[in-house]
Order: sequence, then structure tokens, then C-alpha cells
Amino acid sequence: MKNKLKGIYITCLISLLMISCQSSHGQDVAQAQRDRLFKNYMEVKKDIQDENFDSGKAHAVQLEKEVQNFRLKGLQLDDMMRLKKVSQTMKADAASLKAAQDLTAMKASFSAVTQSLFTIMETMKCTDDALYLQYCPMEKGYWLSYDKAIENPYAASMRKCGELVKGMAKADYPEPVACH
Repeated sequence: MKNKLKGIYITCLISLLMISCQSSHGQDVAQAQRDRLFKNYMEVKKDIQDENFDSGKAHAVQLEKEVQNFRLKGLQLDDMMRLKKVSQTMKADAASLKAAQDLTAMKASFSAVTQSLFTIMETMKCTDDALYLQYCPMEKGYWLSYDKAIENPYAASMRKCGELVKGMAKADYPEPVACH
């Protein structure tokens, strides 16, 4: 009887460890996916800033792929429902970005993707880095930046034109975060 209980106890411990490892692995995979999404976003932003349409198209393909694979996890039900609509909008905007035929269309779609991406990242609280939503009133375009200082990607002649709309950083989130 004692050996049977010991066997059950060991089986339970092993099961708990396996569940814990799978859960941790799932979080690592989700975080890696979010990192790839944001990396591709920043590559498209740099291409727009450099006015490199061909490279922007290539990076837009990768960004659209990551947006299509993006999953909303670890959210309250009301946030999940609201972000589901935002995520669908971001998928359509990413498809438009990929299909852009010129730099002007690419900029418009990039701005739309930016707004959805910021809303999702802000709600999911899935970055430890400071991140800022910025806006150029002349180009009517949004972009994300790691820095508060304005570095407008939309027009070389207006690099300092723009305004800080909103910021988010780990310090802004006193509650436990949903992404980690």
C-alpha cells in the first residue's frame, strides 16, 4: 500500500513537471512569435524611412505572415473579444501593406497596421521595452518607436515633424502582465 501511494505521488509529480514545462514552452513560443512580428514591423518601418520600396515589399510579406499567425493568448474575455476585431483589422491592413503598389500606398497601410499593433501590444502588455506611438500630422501617419524623440519615417525632409501620442513601458503596468 505504501509503495502504491509512493508510485502515485511520483506519477503526480512527474505529470506536474511536464505540464509546467509545456506551459513554459508555450509562453516561449508565443513570445518568440511576438518578437518576430515586431522585428518585421521595424524592418518595414526602416524601409519606409529609407524609401526602399523593394525591400519594404519583401519585409511586408514577412510581416503579413507573422500577423496572420498571431494569436491572442492570456487575456480576459472582454479584452479577447475587443482585440479579436483589432486583430482582424490588422490582418486586412497587413495584406494591404503586402499588396501595396507604391511607397504612398505602403505608408498608408503601414500606418493602419501600426495603430492595430499598438492597441494589441498595449492591452496584452507584451513588451518590457519602452514603446511609443507617434504621429505625423502632415503625412497623417502613425509609427512606433523605442524612443520618445521624433524620428519621422514618412518624409526625409520632415524627420523631426511629429508628436508623441502615447507611450507604454513596463513601468506603466503595475499589474502582472498577460504575455509573460
